[in-house]
Amino acid sequence: MSKAADIIVLGLSPTGLYAVREAARAGLTVWGVGAPGAPGLWSRYLSKKGVANTPAARVELILKMVDKKNADKPVLIVTSDQDLEAVIESAEKLAGYVHLQGSYTDGLAQQIMDKDTFYRLCESQDVAYPALRSVSRGNIQDVRAEIAFPSMIKPARIQDVKHLMSGKKGWIVRNRTEFDNVASKIPAEAGTLLVQEIVPGDESNITLWCGYFGGDGSLRQSFTARKLRQFPPGFGSASLVQSETCLETAKIAENFLSAMGYRGIAAAEFKRHPDTGELKIIEVNPRPSLWFSISSASGVALIETAFSDLKNENAPPKSEQNNGVLWRYASKDLASKLFYIWKKDFVLPPPDMTKKGPVTGHADVTFALDDPAPTLAEIVHFGGKVFKRLASRIGSRQ
Repeated sequence: MSKAADIIVLGLSPTGLYAVREAARAGLTVWGVGAPGAPGLWSRYLSKKGVANTPAARVELILKMVDKKNADKPVLIVTSDQDLEAVIESAEKLAGYVHLQGSYTDGLAQQIMDKDTFYRLCESQDVAYPALRSVSRGNIQDVRAEIAFPSMIKPARIQDVKHLMSGKKGWIVRNRTEFDNVASKIPAEAGTLLVQEIVPGDESNITLWCGYFGGDGSLRQSFTARKLRQFPPGFGSASLVQSETCLETAKIAENFLSAMGYRGIAAAEFKRHPDTGELKIIEVNPRPSLWFSISSASGVALIETAFSDLKNENAPPKSEQNNGVLWRYASKDLASKLFYIWKKDFVLPPPDMTKKGPVTGHADVTFALDDPAPTLAEIVHFGGKVFKRLASRIGSRQ
């Protein structure tokens, strides 16, 4: 019989794997629940694991795994948007079994996850964001003559149609011809769409923040970094990141979240306009993000802090981050690097790698000497996704 969990990690992608490892290395007993094939399922740090196909089924599995009679409830760490939606929907029931961060029960995480609502929150706090128009799928042609090009079209609730977007975060349109072509192919399920300004400049102008706000609203941990490359190129998730102190990034993110009374783990992304120098917020995630393993490699323990706060125990002291740590998602970073070599007419210039500072350490999305199996699992998983996409493209051409 396995020891009762201190922490349950929901979602065992590379993001969830980070949370598993940080918690276990802090001496906590970790259970994990994920989708079939998730690389985190292979981690030796999991004392118990469960697998289910859908977010709703994974929530139900957690309810079955936890002994409600045990007064010492585990902390639930959620690492994907789809699972978080299911957790929020079942928050009242889950609260009897696990500890949830405050943003999952007060409605704030849900507002942040809806991009349309999120940008209204930004406006209410005078936080600069890329100019945008909100429009329904059926009325998208109404904004055709009003927007500037290039622009990005993306669903306000991308988590609802992520499975239809082949890894993209949206559709780039550089002129009205491309706009018409893209508009005709947007899935009917996309719902409300945001047609948004593309902040010019390369992706090394993107800065990142993550941190933890306690149940009393105080900032317990904070970390910043620079994104050097991402995948898909220009508008994707991080593939190469370096820890770097970014005071302006931290100030905007922390003031914004604090003013809304945010409680729990969060991540924020900004891009600096190369002409005006203004930092514009791109998104906030009310959960750990893919690149969070660089924060622990840089000495900032977010999962351990969340556990201590939610269990009303003495939290680790606020940490000073180590700068210069380089984090890489090797397979996706190689694909991004090759993309910029081959694609000379992309809407954004290639990353400026002179912004990479001296390297003081390394972190990887899945690889760890003390937990090697998830790396093989991730290679198999990534290869399977590539094969499915290639097969789909070949099939659509026949």
